Amino acid sequence: MTDDHGRLRISNADRDKAIEQLQAALDEGRIDLAEFDDRTRSAYEAKTNAELDLIFDDLPGGRPKKGEVVQAEAEEESCEPARSGHGWGWVHETPALRALVLVGGICTLIWLAGSVSSGDFGNFWPIWPIMGLSIATFVQLVNRGRWR
Repeated sequence: MTDDHGRLRISNADRDKAIEQLQAALDEGRIDLAEFDDRTRSAYEAKTNAELDLIFDDLPGGRPKKGEVVQAEAEEESCEPARSGHGWGWVHETPALRALVLVGGICTLIWLAGSVSSGDFGNFWPIWPIMGLSIATFVQLVNRGRWR
């Protein structure tokens, strides 16, 4: 059966899964960018399972089986808390939102302290950093998940 498996032609989905696995190997530091380029080119040129299997001979786990892409354990652990739990994972995935709350809060407190001490509550200058960070937050929320 192994011989038959090796002679079978592969699909575009098989190539895509192989390239996802190569990307995971690149992210883990198992291969460098030049190797990634060479192996990706070979994956696109591969016509049979045997040719595609050769690309993964020196990588742990070999070629992905049944569509599974093996990623680094540390990467899986770091992504897990942001996607599970109480549904606020998007806050952790949007750094501009955290900056908006932090910088906006600090600037507003500084403005408030100065206004109370001077008695003049005009010219709410924190609006400028708040507006800039609001635009950045909006862009990140709109594009969330597309930059990965």
